[in-house]
Amino acid sequence: MKVLVLGSGTGTRLYPITKITPKTLVDIKGKPLLAYILEKLEKSNTISEIYITYNHHFEDQFHKFIEHFKYTKKIELISDKDKKESEMPGSIGTINYFMKLKKINEDLLVLAGDSIFNFEIDDFINFYKKHNETSVAVYDFKDKKKVAGKYGIVELGKNQKIINFTEKPKKPKTSLAATLCYILSNYDLHHLDKKAFRENAGELIAHLVKNEDVYGYLIKGKWFDIGTHEDLEMARKEF
Repeated sequence: MKVLVLGSGTGTRLYPITKITPKTLVDIKGKPLLAYILEKLEKSNTISEIYITYNHHFEDQFHKFIEHFKYTKKIELISDKDKKESEMPGSIGTINYFMKLKKINEDLLVLAGDSIFNFEIDDFINFYKKHNETSVAVYDFKDKKKVAGKYGIVELGKNQKIINFTEKPKKPKTSLAATLCYILSNYDLHHLDKKAFRENAGELIAHLVKNEDVYGYLIKGKWFDIGTHEDLEMARKEF
């Protein structure tokens, strides 16, 4: 299985840090965020290739990172320089751009480059193989107030099938947040060409939930979305 790590976001909410350091490479306890992600991917017995998209303004930093941190799996950096925002902006546009650039026609694991977690990737992959349908890693905050207006929220039905997905509701029905950790089935990849998507990758999941079977893998362990200074400090303290 191939992996796409989304690392080209600008991270404006983390200014001034991200004016000089890409969000994916911010320091967490003496190590770049991306290093934690790649260490998890390294442990997988299923993953064969890793692709990392990056903001071309930070090209030198990403190449120095790859040179310094050695990994056994094949890793390829992909610049966002030639990606046309007019075609489809944001994370959904990056996924679509990558799919066409590399002519992907197989199941794909997609990961946010600005999140950190301690669950085992192969557990998630095995969950996907059991259902053989697009799957989303879901984190339970156990408090609706913590997710209100901040995350895409899912409702799970029988066998952990996602029966509803709502993007950042002010009054969430559950405390289950959809992380940007997906395994997109080969069958579902054609949906990426839909013109209805505007920016957020969550739009794709919302669309798939309405049109296909999608399953939610409940994360066993910790997960942090490094979106704000508050999130960053929490991850540095608790991870």
